[in-house]
Amino acid sequence: MWRSPRLRITLIALTALAGVVTGCAVDPMERLSQDVEVPDVAIRERAIYALASLSDSRAIRTLLEVLESDEQMYDLAAVALVKKGRELSERPKTNPVVEEVTELLGKQHLGEPFRARAAWVLGEIGDRTAIPALRTASAAGPGLSLVVDQANQSLEKLGDASQGCSYEIPLGTLRGTVEVLPQIEPLPPIETEASSG
Repeated sequence: MWRSPRLRITLIALTALAGVVTGCAVDPMERLSQDVEVPDVAIRERAIYALASLSDSRAIRTLLEVLESDEQMYDLAAVALVKKGRELSERPKTNPVVEEVTELLGKQHLGEPFRARAAWVLGEIGDRTAIPALRTASAAGPGLSLVVDQANQSLEKLGDASQGCSYEIPLGTLRGTVEVLPQIEPLPPIETEASSG
């Protein structure tokens, strides 16, 4: 069948070219998911900026993982999730960012700063479906003052039992591709019994 060496070489080359064209396309999510875990802070920041602007539902999960586990990048991931949440709040269906961040807020084993930042995200997105979860978090008790304070601020932003207050990131500022996300006020450090006594 393959008597002509020229035909055989041509078919091998075409098969190899087809493999290169179809098989070597790099999934951007795969690369970005790896980049948010590297030790280099600049690479992690660039990955979060890219995830904030990427139209891929998997970006939300990756940003949530950063928000839940990376002490250096959770503020940046929070702003990126606000952007994604605001984009999705314009659609009639339920907002997956609000649902996922609400779940993260309710994780009792998660550290207080992470849960407080989750409460901030819910307030900044501006979706009132988060109010029940924020009310629960605002009654968390004295041991979680950072979470309680942030949940109360988010409830104010959403107009729960008040006229509402302004957002830290004005609505409309996170549209389209974002090269640099705005900085937010970092959460204050948690006071321990040893430092207060």
